[in-house]
Amino acid sequence: MLEGFKFPWPQQDKPMFFYHSVSSEEISASGTSFLNRKETENVEQVVSAFFNAGLRPDQIGIITPYEGQRAFVMNYMARHGQLDAQFYKEIEVASVDSFQGREKDFILFSCVRSNEASGIGFLNDPRRLNVALTRAKFGLIIFGNAKVLSKHNLWNNLLNEYKN
Repeated sequence: MLEGFKFPWPQQDKPMFFYHSVSSEEISASGTSFLNRKETENVEQVVSAFFNAGLRPDQIGIITPYEGQRAFVMNYMARHGQLDAQFYKEIEVASVDSFQGREKDFILFSCVRSNEASGIGFLNDPRRLNVALTRAKFGLIIFGNAKVLSKHNLWNNLLNEYKN
């Protein structure tokens, strides 16, 4: 599966961070998608820290492969964000597929999947991972469960790069 796939690193000018989140995914209200509440809380904390450091909403993008997570992140930040709700409403929160061909200064990528069976669904698609990894101009933070993700070859290679 990795043959011919090129990871977009090393990128010394673009810091990449992995935020390990041990939590459970759940089925969204639609019944057809997934969300992860703890990852959403972690995303909001980082976004608030970015705002406190002087970043503007138009500099930040949040992407996820799941519509359930996209909707939950938008709702959670507007209701529970540490700062003025308007800041959070102005951030673009989108699916990986809809972000293709565009960039933001900083990208926060919420993986969502975290389960006993170690299933990762859409995250197993190298094209989606490539899109997620290449949307940031200046920095990328991936939120996910390293234990679950590392059981899959593509993600194991990425996580080893983060470790190195």
